[in-house]
Amino acid sequence: MFGFGQKQIEIILEKLNYSHGEAIKGNVVLNLKNPTHAKALKVGIIGVKSITETRTLNGRPSTTRRDSTIFNFEMPLDVEKDYLQGEYIFEMKVPGEVSQPSTPQGVAGDVIKTIQILAARESDVRWYVTAKLDIPMKLDIDAKVQINIG
Repeated sequence: MFGFGQKQIEIILEKLNYSHGEAIKGNVVLNLKNPTHAKALKVGIIGVKSITETRTLNGRPSTTRRDSTIFNFEMPLDVEKDYLQGEYIFEMKVPGEVSQPSTPQGVAGDVIKTIQILAARESDVRWYVTAKLDIPMKLDIDAKVQINIG
């Protein structure tokens, strides 16, 4: 906690730079202080885009930034059990480039097109590999590592 001591969960990747469709290979290392019952140990990849919005309030422009998750994939590494220490090897695929499938007409189509435009600028997307020990009724133990895709 607070940056002191040994990490309880750690992600170790072979590298940090990836291309679309490439495999991300790595290990999740658990080093808990006490045995902990958890629903599952999971690994995933998340894409987060920062969105800047400008609005006019009382005649003054107001700019806000918020993060929006545009991609979220998670897979289990192990099942419900008591965890203490261990190393778990994983491999998952980097998402492919955003394609432009046919979209419905009207408002729904406009919303989908807007999302596709926002997702297409990959330099604005931050990608993370995540690991999480899903502990019922308590705070989960988690970690994330930023990666580059392009």
